[in-house]
Amino acid sequence: MLKIIAIFLIVFYGVKYLFRLLMPFALRKMTERLMQKAQQSQFNGQQGSYQYQYGNPFDQFKQQNRKKEGEVRVDYVPQDESKSQKKGTQTAGEFIDFEEIK
Repeated sequence: MLKIIAIFLIVFYGVKYLFRLLMPFALRKMTERLMQKAQQSQFNGQQGSYQYQYGNPFDQFKQQNRKKEGEVRVDYVPQDESKSQKKGTQTAGEFIDFEEIK
């Protein structure tokens, strides 16, 4: 019985040690393949593909948000509140009577 437990522990820690050595290599290879596949699909013109970008990843947003001084951009215009907003029970929904059971 002790022999089986000793063999199990040796195999367990051996596999654990091998995973610790091999997993970084395997993950690096897997990410390289995914990046190559994404770049190939980008060059093939497929939409919805991922783009790997060197340098600062926020540069694309800086270029999009450049405005001239004094320029105003409105993304959302709310509706007129006096027309769309009802008061009291008109906006509360449907009421259902219920009895509490003890």
